[in-house]
Amino acid sequence: MSLLRSCSGALALALEGGVPLWSANIYDFSLADGVTVLSFTDWDSDLTVAGTLYSSRAPWITRSAWNVTNTMEVPSLKVKLSALNAGFNGGAQIKTQIHDGLFDGAQFLMQRVFMPSPNDVATLGTIGLFGGEVGGIDLTGSEAEITCVGRNFRLDANVPRKVYQIGCLWAFCDVNCTLNRASFTSTFTVGSSPTSTFIPWSSPPATPSKFIKGSFSITTGAGAGQRRTIGYADSTGVFPIYPLFVVPAPGDSFTAFQGCDKRFNSGSGTSCTDRSNTQNYEGFEFVPPPNMAY
Repeated sequence: MSLLRSCSGALALALEGGVPLWSANIYDFSLADGVTVLSFTDWDSDLTVAGTLYSSRAPWITRSAWNVTNTMEVPSLKVKLSALNAGFNGGAQIKTQIHDGLFDGAQFLMQRVFMPSPNDVATLGTIGLFGGEVGGIDLTGSEAEITCVGRNFRLDANVPRKVYQIGCLWAFCDVNCTLNRASFTSTFTVGSSPTSTFIPWSSPPATPSKFIKGSFSITTGAGAGQRRTIGYADSTGVFPIYPLFVVPAPGDSFTAFQGCDKRFNSGSGTSCTDRSNTQNYEGFEFVPPPNMAY
């Protein structure tokens, strides 16, 4: 991240001339779906900057100081969202949505807008201060502390990136696997007597075991937006690895994504051979397991 910041000519002249200015920080969270952008400001009223409305209302946003150097050190910034008990975007409480992965994989951008008079955001423009990705999130009561890190954190990885192991290195249906996620995703209805650790099928699929190690997402009702990994699935329903925050009601809808055992040909029904995708298998079947000795 550069130590210098580009700005408009008008802002450069105003700063050079010592003109009194008002300023506000504006924040963008671009979610992993590639479409949704959540925008906030710490100004005392809403601001519309370059056509984007930045909300000053709950949840309120504050930030810590941040560090930026001209070295390979990973910069970081802590952002705090407060008053999370209200519904958000027509859905559940925002703290529930955060708990269920709202900001997982999100991109983050903080800018500062300068104003010659309050709310005049068009004359001088903005300066980009911090860009990166959402890292860890701590939920405490009605607050969430979000740690944002610079994009160079991706370079902080062990070398080599590829290791010799029995299981495939790729994530199922990612760009390297090449399979289409939609082809392995199905929509179901919650059956009777669901719990936080068991979601029954209203009508079970032909081969429930294909969903083991997959995931499911609640799409309607009070529990909408929750996602969990499937630890086990049978003709009765799916069993998430971790309990749900809100138990869905019978009749609510959910989508289930099939799993992959990351093996070349295990006979499980979820291996590369079963999916006719052996040409993209990135594992090493004949590597001795770690409990072997010669």
